[in-house]
Amino acid sequence: MISTTPRMTGTSLTETAFRVAESEKTLDVDQVVEVLNGNLAGYRVRGFVPQDACAAIVTNFWASPNRVARAGVGEDGVEAYLIGASHYGKPSLQYLEEAHACAAAVEHLYTGTINPVMLFKNAFASRMRIRAARLDGLEAGASKAIYWNNFGPFLLEPHDDLAQVKDPIQSDFEIQQVTRVMALNIYAQVPEKSGQVQIWNIEPDDQSRTELDVRYVGFPYPAEVLCEYPTMVVPVETGDLCVFNGNLVHAVRRGDAVSPRSRLLLTCFMGVNFNDELIWWT
Repeated sequence: MISTTPRMTGTSLTETAFRVAESEKTLDVDQVVEVLNGNLAGYRVRGFVPQDACAAIVTNFWASPNRVARAGVGEDGVEAYLIGASHYGKPSLQYLEEAHACAAAVEHLYTGTINPVMLFKNAFASRMRIRAARLDGLEAGASKAIYWNNFGPFLLEPHDDLAQVKDPIQSDFEIQQVTRVMALNIYAQVPEKSGQVQIWNIEPDDQSRTELDVRYVGFPYPAEVLCEYPTMVVPVETGDLCVFNGNLVHAVRRGDAVSPRSRLLLTCFMGVNFNDELIWWT
């Protein structure tokens, strides 16, 4: 019997929309809205966070006793180090209780410096109501910090951010109202020639996810099913802020093999609920 890899199907942005807009240091909320509405693949603000603030956040991360090692494929059996909660693959209340338990540790990341995630949210608040996703009086995490420690060509393999939001074990959580996930990424540390973001112009459909056995995880997508779709690489740098259309398949490249894997990311997810509120979660 001949084994064949399923062909990925789904929807793509137009050629003109499949690009990353850019500005220098100053956030353009209109460009964020374009990403949120599916009219842009991404938006990058170069140098959004001053270098001294980035250095302080990195120092706080590695000094924290609350930093967690996540087991997996990586150096010393560690896939990633992180501070903050992740909703991925968990019942809603378990995630929300974990987010509550580690909220102080997340806030400590910004001790002695600025909180760039909150600066972004405050800037966006003039456009629409923005708040944490919540359930039964518990709120989603405000942000998390993550250091990917993977081997191979990708620090984080190709994936999409929408599939995990639709997991039936979170059917009681309002994030399931979201139809487009916007990923907010702020780069506290990026080594030279490493940690670039690669995006493919394909939002997988449920049939493809099911055939690839990633229906409610969206991870990982084999490279061979992506080769027919246009792709681009965003060479992010320390201090940059990026928002991406998380429905599109994307990955974090290892880059130059001699570069260290010292890439520290501050991140959260966002999307619009049924009340036209922008909600966030981690």
